[in-house]
Amino acid sequence: MATILVNDTVRLRVKFVNGEGDSQVEVTPQSVLIQIYNPSNTIIVSTAPTQLTGSEYYYDFTPATAGNYRVSFTGILSNNTTINVNQQIYVSTPTQDYRPTVVLKEDEIIFFAPDIEPVYLDPELLLPYFPDTSLLELGEFVYTYSTEIKGIYNLLDDEDGSHVPFIALEYIRAATCCEMTRVYGNGGDDELSVRLGDLSITNKNLPRNTLSRANATTWCQIAAMLRKEMLTAKTGMKAVQPKGLPAMPTIGAGRNMDPYTGLSVYYTPRDLYGPTAIQTPDQNPIPERGIRRYD
Repeated sequence: MATILVNDTVRLRVKFVNGEGDSQVEVTPQSVLIQIYNPSNTIIVSTAPTQLTGSEYYYDFTPATAGNYRVSFTGILSNNTTINVNQQIYVSTPTQDYRPTVVLKEDEIIFFAPDIEPVYLDPELLLPYFPDTSLLELGEFVYTYSTEIKGIYNLLDDEDGSHVPFIALEYIRAATCCEMTRVYGNGGDDELSVRLGDLSITNKNLPRNTLSRANATTWCQIAAMLRKEMLTAKTGMKAVQPKGLPAMPTIGAGRNMDPYTGLSVYYTPRDLYGPTAIQTPDQNPIPERGIRRYD
């Protein structure tokens, strides 16, 4: 509203609507009452405004003193439902502008992140670990790793995090903290040394060949371990296929049949070439395996 001075006539307008879903529908009240309160919170006007249309009304008001005036429109529908519309006007003098008593002491910047979805972990749970950061920065990392979890477990779009496995939530927590330690350096030091006189204590983060819950010490190591466990739990043993070996004929029923299992055994060089034959390498380039079919 533009600046209003004392003794100026200002037209106060109102439109009555009713919200239905995401849209608003104009309604026609049976009766409308306007009440105006002066800066001392005393009613100075209580009357029926003038009707413009079925849902719009107005009242011309002329303030006599400077200050904050409160205007209240009350509409009563046919089903006795009441709709209240409140607004405030600030009246100034030609020599001094009236200012509200409640103002911002400094500029405030508000960030919105409407497209960050899914977020399976509340970023406020990680704020005590990194009080210098913002919820938006934490939320971006939580969103990144929540998207990874969604792909690993093939979660639906309507998943809100209530049915996500506990190990996945812990991975999101650890991975987000790992990213934050790279920025703020809280808890991610590779070496910590304490020296008191001749006593020296050094705690080093040595490389590990096998990472597990027992030897993980930093957020990044915990995240790597949890991710490894999740991926391992989703995979199974592949079908085992024997390495291709040269085919060797076997003997059917006869003297080379095993009497206990009923299975035939492989030929031996003695069976193939005779008891006195000498086998050269070019005849059998593959060394003898020395095993039976049933071993």
